[in-house]
Amino acid sequence: MKNKYIATKLNNGAKLYYVKNKINKSTCVDVLFNCGSRCDTIPGLAHFVEHMFFTGTKNLTKEEISKKYSKFISTNAYTNIREICFTGTIFSSELEEYLSTIATLITESTFTQTAVEKERKIINQEIAEYSDKYEEIAHAFNLYNLYQVESFKETSRTVGNIKSIAKITNKDIKKFVKTYFVSNNLEIYITSPLSLNKVKNAINKNLVSKLPQNANLPKLEVQFFDVADNNFYKTKKANIEKTYIRLNLTFKQDINDYVFEQKFLTVLNMINDASLGIDRYLRLKKSLVYYSYFNYWRLKQNGILSFYCNCQKQNVNEIIRTVASFIKTKLKDGFALEELKNNKRLYRHREMCKSPSMNGLIGKLYDYRWYNKIRDNKKLRKIRLNCTLDDCNSTFKNAITDAKISLSLFGDFDKETLPTKKELNELFNFSNIQPTKN
Repeated sequence: MKNKYIATKLNNGAKLYYVKNKINKSTCVDVLFNCGSRCDTIPGLAHFVEHMFFTGTKNLTKEEISKKYSKFISTNAYTNIREICFTGTIFSSELEEYLSTIATLITESTFTQTAVEKERKIINQEIAEYSDKYEEIAHAFNLYNLYQVESFKETSRTVGNIKSIAKITNKDIKKFVKTYFVSNNLEIYITSPLSLNKVKNAINKNLVSKLPQNANLPKLEVQFFDVADNNFYKTKKANIEKTYIRLNLTFKQDINDYVFEQKFLTVLNMINDASLGIDRYLRLKKSLVYYSYFNYWRLKQNGILSFYCNCQKQNVNEIIRTVASFIKTKLKDGFALEELKNNKRLYRHREMCKSPSMNGLIGKLYDYRWYNKIRDNKKLRKIRLNCTLDDCNSTFKNAITDAKISLSLFGDFDKETLPTKKELNELFNFSNIQPTKN
């Protein structure tokens, strides 16, 4: 099934990314403003703003807003490092009503100090809940370690902390909304059976025309930080039993090289293989980890092979060295033919079980959103299925031979015993690894 992606401009500087939904009659729409936690002047401010949109307008109480926004098939709002987003799955006939509801939340919310005080208590409860979910904190902490952003130097997650939340007033909320919730900072991502013209008209009429513009909108770039930076170690300690490790191997990668990516994903699946991969290697042979896996991130300027695990603090050093040894072994000995055959067998099985879905459309649109690339999935499937052992070995070698290493840790660990940056670079120096000749 081919889907036509269209990127176009709306009125007053807003942008639209559209794909025709030929699967069913529903519409999935993300109303996104580029003003996530990277814009925080006080840690947690952006997340606080998101909450405040649902606390009351000139004509609606908090309960009425909740009922009005949740009446559609599925709705939510979220804040992350990049954005604040209203997201919903709706009947296509409800598009104008949905957009109009969001416009009401943005333009008519009163943001009273009384509402701020009430919401502050709710957010403090949320912070307490997050503090009990160490996996979530560790994930957020590792994510922020990828970016050099001033506002994150004293907070470890988007929701901020109790001290920073106590500083936020309704004036801070109003200033933030006035700066960022404007038409020229708006992007809409939508999959819908409605025609492009109908979608554009609905958005312009019910949302864009109701938002002001900001001629002085700040530029909001998020830079991937150089692992040679002085902030190489950004570590936190907490009184918890587990230690969370993330090792990043960052390599230069053309983000439009999808042939490379498909081969690299084949490699990734093999090193995560349940019977032969890294988790079994660390857990069953050495009892070092609770779980572990590699993941591949594709950023706008880099590719990243990331290793994740949680473990006891006394195992941190041995895990780091074992992972380096595992990679060197794969570079030297190569992958086994049986590993590749098993990988293709599983891949064919998954592809046979797949059916067209809204999640598939949304995922492709997300890819287009960040990388501006239209993918031919039929062609990419062939690349995976035709991938040879030589393809896998050469792709793996080319990706990480000159990769730069960075380390993130969260939890209970002894910083003094960690490898130095020089030692890490030596451990993960793969430039001189020569494959064994068959």
